[in-house]
Amino acid sequence: AVWTSYTCTILCSLQSRWNYPIGILTTFLYSWLFFQWEAYAMAAFNLYLVFSLMFGYWRWGPDGEKSKEVTHLKLDRWLLGYIGLGVIIYGVLQICIQFFGMNISNPELWATVLSGVAQFLLDNKRIETWIVWAVVNIISIGFYIHIELYLVAFQYMFFLANTFYGYYMWKRSMNEPRT
Repeated sequence: AVWTSYTCTILCSLQSRWNYPIGILTTFLYSWLFFQWEAYAMAAFNLYLVFSLMFGYWRWGPDGEKSKEVTHLKLDRWLLGYIGLGVIIYGVLQICIQFFGMNISNPELWATVLSGVAQFLLDNKRIETWIVWAVVNIISIGFYIHIELYLVAFQYMFFLANTFYGYYMWKRSMNEPRT
């Protein structure tokens, strides 16, 4: 899961649509890992990601000239959609806590909510995805150290570094003329 995540993340930075099939494999591997470590919100969230990744694969379109362009988030209906998605994920997690007795820590809760929003931003090629992912990575590093998944914590350090690279690459593509 760690190595496929590295590959997927680098492919996202390079705007390669191949990040999505590799991401689906990664989500299945992580769901299994998180379930074993009783990080249930993250396990369930990874199953949500399968559907989001299928959407993103379709949304990005083919690699190359016909690929969806990177844009900034605007104050429009999409912004309400991102906020709404975050509220829905938060609500589902609260239901899991209140009615099903799931033990979900605050860092796990917020990393999950923000990851859902960040993935949807990524699927729509909004450059702000990298800022939200940076926040997710900072939260996740501490969370995974706390539950003693040190290799995963190290992976999130790599992801944090990659947010700067991804932002740079996407910003550069915004400034390049499309042919």
